[in-house]
Amino acid sequence: MQKLRAIDLLGLAVFVTFWALSSTVHAWQPEIGDKPRAMEQLELVSGAPVNLADYAGKPLIIYFGADWCAPCVANGRPAVINAFNQYKRKGLQVLFVDLGDPFKLRGKKLAESRDLGFPIAMRSLPPTGQEKMRNFDFGTFGTIKVVPTAIILDAKGTVVSKIEQGTKLRDQLDGAVEAVFR
Repeated sequence: MQKLRAIDLLGLAVFVTFWALSSTVHAWQPEIGDKPRAMEQLELVSGAPVNLADYAGKPLIIYFGADWCAPCVANGRPAVINAFNQYKRKGLQVLFVDLGDPFKLRGKKLAESRDLGFPIAMRSLPPTGQEKMRNFDFGTFGTIKVVPTAIILDAKGTVVSKIEQGTKLRDQLDGAVEAVFR
């Protein structure tokens, strides 16, 4: 009985440790310190391809969100817009990757991109029969596991921060962006 209790406590300790680390450890690419690879299967709502080299030389927030995601709408998007408005004079750039349906929303997102003053990208239009796929795999760039997510790159194009989940994004984005300009 005592041996079983020790095993139970050990298992609980392992579970709690991994649970605690899961909020700060990322198991997907790109990782902090990496230079992201190409963002495949995406295009700007204008139809132009997404090329991260176009953003070189200035800090960049790559924000992944969607209109169907309540934490994105309530916390993520407003935090990104606020950071952009606060730091755009210092050179901050934003690439908003909208995970919504590219067939239904492209026109709306084109107008939104003009209004916000930064580009919005969506998945490239998928082949016929795959329209309903909800796949957050962007090829060699990596797979987004949680929305909203913000990945912050410094002026050299290196990932300096990754923030997942709406309230974390709302609470941590400004400090992460401010650190890039120090």
